[in-house]
Amino acid sequence: MILYGGKLSPFVMRPLLVSRAKGAEVALAAFEGGIKSEAYLALCPTGKMPLLVDGDLALPESQVIADYLDQVLPGPAMVPADPRTAALVRLLVRLVDVYMVPSLGGLFRGREHPAGVPDALKAMGEALGYIEHYRRADDPFAVGERFGMADAAMIPVFFFLDALDGPMPTRALVAARPGVAGWWERAKASPLGAQAIAEQAEGLKAMMAARAQG
Repeated sequence: MILYGGKLSPFVMRPLLVSRAKGAEVALAAFEGGIKSEAYLALCPTGKMPLLVDGDLALPESQVIADYLDQVLPGPAMVPADPRTAALVRLLVRLVDVYMVPSLGGLFRGREHPAGVPDALKAMGEALGYIEHYRRADDPFAVGERFGMADAAMIPVFFFLDALDGPMPTRALVAARPGVAGWWERAKASPLGAQAIAEQAEGLKAMMAARAQG
């Protein structure tokens, strides 16, 4: 079983975190020839990462991979059995993908298109507000008493709100939502969260160095 992609990507880090939380870290690799090569596109026509290859199964899409790993790997379930709690987990994951991720894209594009930054910041603030609204304030993790699927989805995206702060007031967006801010501080201090953040930071540093040389 191999997961193709880089650790900086929040979409790659999500299933990687799931595998780690289950105590069976999936192997991570870069695809020889790159994700636009004929060989990769034969497995994944979208030309995106991550891609999980498990025997004759080539599975794309971050959350689909995360759900698959949760089902096939030993270890604790990443989604609770209780239907209502499970629905809350899936809702938080959905809010990340539908609202946070597009806003993050707008912030990344801000270097070339600064006029779009105010709208991206506004949209990100709204996305964080949705998560604040639906999170149970007393839960130490995203949902419940232990690391789960929602944490795996949220941590790699929240990393960039710390990383982008300075040119853009992204940390202030988190700080304005006390429940989310408290979760983020705990998530960063957790073993899984701290490892993921350190690896993403290393990946971001390498990417910036490569761009500077190019």
